[in-house]
Amino acid sequence: MKELIFLCRKIALVHLRRKASTGRLLHEISSMPLDDLAIDCIADLFQRDCKGNIVQIRSYFEGLPVKKMSDEDILSHLRRLIFSRVNQSIFRINNEIDPSLGKIIRNIKLAIQTLHNFDIKDRFGENCIVPSNCVSLEHLPVVENTDLERALRKSANGSESIPEMLAILSRYLREQEEHSRILSLTMTALIFRSIYADRSEYNTDEIQAEDQFIVGDAKSIIHDVCLKIKSGMGMKYASKKNIDLETLGKYFDVIEDNLYQTIINRDGEKFSFFECMKLVMPGVEKEEYCKRHKSRIEYLHRITQKSVIKELKKNI
Repeated sequence: MKELIFLCRKIALVHLRRKASTGRLLHEISSMPLDDLAIDCIADLFQRDCKGNIVQIRSYFEGLPVKKMSDEDILSHLRRLIFSRVNQSIFRINNEIDPSLGKIIRNIKLAIQTLHNFDIKDRFGENCIVPSNCVSLEHLPVVENTDLERALRKSANGSESIPEMLAILSRYLREQEEHSRILSLTMTALIFRSIYADRSEYNTDEIQAEDQFIVGDAKSIIHDVCLKIKSGMGMKYASKKNIDLETLGKYFDVIEDNLYQTIINRDGEKFSFFECMKLVMPGVEKEEYCKRHKSRIEYLHRITQKSVIKELKKNI
């Protein structure tokens, strides 16, 4: 048992040192004694049940054909387990030290799932991103954090949303051929946070750094939900109420604008459905609006708003 613990600790320590040397650890973490941190990261792997079994490690290897595997294969799987556990622990500690970093990581994943401009890959138990449909150049060295941040700052000033930041990053990676195009997700988030932090420091009247990436993602969610409801439940409602497709589209233009104002700008009290309808439907009078459109657009708005709030709570 002592030999196994020593081996696992050594694997975890090497992984942590690699992360520290490449700038993928917060300063607060990299300044900790890495020997102690390695033990903390893998400690729960050695918890025993009432029969004295090491539950987690045993469960992990019971799902593998161990008897048919070579020692090298077994060691490879053990390394993968340790890497995964270290990465989970680092993510948890990151969230405790800097909650905004966890939000950036979560929103990067959300944006990638929506836009599909990057692929998320597992490398040595760590989430990495690489531009989709692109040669990874993984045989080349990884770009230094400072060099990558300097390159991104040429096109980004910290006011961009996460999807916009990813677009800038994608262009940079695709255009260069000197470094690997595979990046650690955590390193990417750290660089984004650094750019956002500078913007917040020098522009205190503008939206806070922690919220900048959320705004862009909230807009995407609102837009996607409006499209989904319009093409689904909205079409059925339009057919039932004899609403033509052009009018239905205008309803949802108004609804989407209202949700932007209410949720993002927090200025919904000043929003008037009628005034906004006049912009998309010139010539409509108040009497006609109240008679033909008011109840319909307010009903569709209530349905859409509930769905938007549900998605926002789930993803942001």
